[in-house]
Amino acid sequence: MKKLALLYLLLLAGMASAQEAAIGTRDPNAHKNTDRLAILDTISLPFELSDDKKLSREDILNKKEGFFVTGLPRFEFDPIRGFGVGGNVFFFQNKTKEDPFFYYTPYRYSINTEFFVFENGRIKAAVNLDVPYIFNSKWRLRADAVVWEDPNAQYWGIGRESLNNLSFQDKSAGAEGGVRQFNRVNDYEENLKIAVPSNGGRLQTDTHYNQFIQRELLFNALGERVEMGGKLRLMFGYEALFTAFEDYTGRIAEEAFLPDGTEVEAVQRQTLVNQQINDGTWDRFNLSGFSDGFKFTSMLAAALIYDTRDLEPDPSKGVFLQYSHEYSAPWLGSDFNFNKFMVQGQFIHTFHRWKNNRNRLTFAGLAAFGHIFGPNINFIEMWDLSSQAEAGGILVLGGGRSLRGYREARFMAPTVGLVNLEMRARLYDFNAFNQHFALGVTPFYDFGTVWEGLSDVQLNNFRGAPGVGGRIAWNQSTVLRLDYAQSREGGQFFFGFGHIF
Repeated sequence: MKKLALLYLLLLAGMASAQEAAIGTRDPNAHKNTDRLAILDTISLPFELSDDKKLSREDILNKKEGFFVTGLPRFEFDPIRGFGVGGNVFFFQNKTKEDPFFYYTPYRYSINTEFFVFENGRIKAAVNLDVPYIFNSKWRLRADAVVWEDPNAQYWGIGRESLNNLSFQDKSAGAEGGVRQFNRVNDYEENLKIAVPSNGGRLQTDTHYNQFIQRELLFNALGERVEMGGKLRLMFGYEALFTAFEDYTGRIAEEAFLPDGTEVEAVQRQTLVNQQINDGTWDRFNLSGFSDGFKFTSMLAAALIYDTRDLEPDPSKGVFLQYSHEYSAPWLGSDFNFNKFMVQGQFIHTFHRWKNNRNRLTFAGLAAFGHIFGPNINFIEMWDLSSQAEAGGILVLGGGRSLRGYREARFMAPTVGLVNLEMRARLYDFNAFNQHFALGVTPFYDFGTVWEGLSDVQLNNFRGAPGVGGRIAWNQSTVLRLDYAQSREGGQFFFGFGHIF
């Protein structure tokens, strides 16, 4: 599966690269675009924008005018969910070089549509709208609608103890095996699937010990106003979240095997989520919301953002600082009562450019810290940091957008710290079919940890994983990403759209 994922990305690059000999590495009309630089000196903005927000010279010359569509079918393999198929279609409107915001924004509006279905039945459908400087004003509009269902959502426990090594009863020798530590997550999960006889003689297994069924509907709308020449952003909005969950305890497991590998029918023993709901763990953290009927989380959201990045989808310089806050309470119609905040900082710096600034070596770093508290917390809200800069926040702590070497939600607690470090090297660019492409490679290192509260924060017991990724920037506003990360528990591949920050 790893080779197939890598072959897929190389195929995408190769299809475009194959046109280079006939079309050339540069747009044949590129000389006509140089008048954009002359126009830039004469444009009149309806309000002042800082030069820090101006696109780079190379981005201005390569930026596509008017309306265009990008997107690709996606084929994935997930160790949890099996094969998946779907795709993203992105609609962009850049207007023309006479539009003053042409030189300051990645687009005038964008619509991202996504649909994906996996072999295990996991489904996601989403529509995201983003309109910077709407009606040539200081306001930006964002809206999102997401439908999500996952039969194998991950649950590895809550609290500082989730940082412990994987351990479970060793069932390879039968029902009486002692507790064993596992170095690799694949070995751990194979052990879970082994069926052992109960006292009544019926076979039981633990296939879904770290899983539950999740259903989610998300709708939000955010307004944002810029000040300080576009560098300061004041954001506020509303989110409506409907969630429902089911437990696997007592059900027939899809996969169960005898120690010799023979497939059998077996009943799922108590799952970890069921165990921690009943043993008081959830009461200790004020968690609730695990119900097969939909529960409603009604939230107000706000954020204060300082942003000097030059191109949001693929920046080459700048800083991004954010404080965001979400608040849910019964007076808003919510079934829950909690607060959640996050602070994050990003630093982007290009160390070196070559080939007339077309290639570059850029460092990108992110540090984020989040905390959730209140008398009645929807437990699923612990799965993400409350960033208002992107739909869904930053999923933690593990998976394709946080600790890429660990499984989703591998480490989780009310207080979370996360650091992502990347060296983004853009090595080659060309034009094909009137589209601009740039190819690159990105080595990275992710690390983070969790704490049970603000008073417990201490700078130790971090979990980290290195990795390397390939990147294809398509018309600047679309970035294709293929990452492989290796942790002490195993390796994982991820393919998707956009940098993780």
